[in-house]
Amino acid sequence: MECRISAVIMLLNPDCVGGMDNVPSIFVLTGGAAVVAVVGFVIVHRLAKPINLEEHQGFLDAMLSIVGTLVSIVLGLLVAAALDHYQDIVRSVDAEAASVTQIFRLSSGLPGDVQKTLHQLCIDYCDEVINEEWPAMARGELSNKVLATYAQIVAEVVKFHPSNDGESNLHSALISAMQQIGDCRRQRILALHSPWIGHLMPILLVCAAIVLAFTYLYVRRGAIFHAFLIGLVAIALGGNLGLVFVLSNPFSGDWRIPPRAFELNVKLLQEVKSMPELYKLLHSVQE
Repeated sequence: MECRISAVIMLLNPDCVGGMDNVPSIFVLTGGAAVVAVVGFVIVHRLAKPINLEEHQGFLDAMLSIVGTLVSIVLGLLVAAALDHYQDIVRSVDAEAASVTQIFRLSSGLPGDVQKTLHQLCIDYCDEVINEEWPAMARGELSNKVLATYAQIVAEVVKFHPSNDGESNLHSALISAMQQIGDCRRQRILALHSPWIGHLMPILLVCAAIVLAFTYLYVRRGAIFHAFLIGLVAIALGGNLGLVFVLSNPFSGDWRIPPRAFELNVKLLQEVKSMPELYKLLHSVQE
């Protein structure tokens, strides 16, 4: 059993999965689980003596039903939780990008120097997130350049002192957007270093191995159909385990969340700067 668990852990390694660029990782995981399960069955089939199914059938059926039900409930809940967590991160990334755009828009009502500085910082932030932080997150790291740019945005917003009610309202909205950026980036960082998948995966692998071990007890000579059914069970188990694993690594692998919202930001904000009439209009708001 330890050999089977070690083999599955190797299959779940992102470096191993990522090495097959043309094959979706979920297919690698499910196919690998089926191969490991069938190989284990062949070994048991050759080495173990067939049991008396007529004597133990009722007990085996009851135990397999109990264990299978418990494992399926746990896997179902974990897949649902992992999917919710993945979708929360997607929404958080979109909210972070939207907040950067909001700072760009709202800063158009500030005095010229502050306005130009914040506009450029918003573009720099999006560009650095795309080119610096996203590749770094795929390696489990972060970008200090993005942190430095965010700190500059914070400094520009905080040190600005409104001179009238209009600027005071804009300043309050800018602070809210600035805090939203920080909160969303923090959620990305926490998701990147979340330890729960490392704690739960060994338990899930043991549960899956127990289910397969119960199926191995139904040993018959020449049981090709039996091996086929075990392969299907392993595909179902491997698919669920693979979903939990892939969804719990949102910034690496072929299911990684792309920085599309930030790419759209860069495109739109650069277009604004390249349109003299629109950019002149934004800079004339304060005047």
